[in-house]
Amino acid sequence: HGNDEEAIAHLIKLETYQIEHFAKFLGRLETISDGEQSLLDSTAVLFGSGIGDGNSHTNTDLPIVLAGGGYRHGEFKQVESKGINKVPLCNLYVDIAQRMGVETDAFGSSTGSFS
Repeated sequence: HGNDEEAIAHLIKLETYQIEHFAKFLGRLETISDGEQSLLDSTAVLFGSGIGDGNSHTNTDLPIVLAGGGYRHGEFKQVESKGINKVPLCNLYVDIAQRMGVETDAFGSSTGSFS
């Protein structure tokens, strides 16, 4: 956003609104029973952006939040986004699919599972 203070202020307002509603959605999933667990525990919810840098509109270093699905939460993971050790976002999609019972080893440009 060109380091324009007004544009950044609008972006912060928009992103705050989005995250607040994401949190409410997760809270609602947590209150709904799905057998012996909450619906959140049996659902993987992915939230993020397709832009890693608002100035150059790159699609690397994307901010992604993963909730539910039986994952161990409360962590921050930064994966390699360049070079031969680059981890494609599609690897996370493979991991989510596998945890949800889909028998697959690939999705799009994946090189394996995320975990």
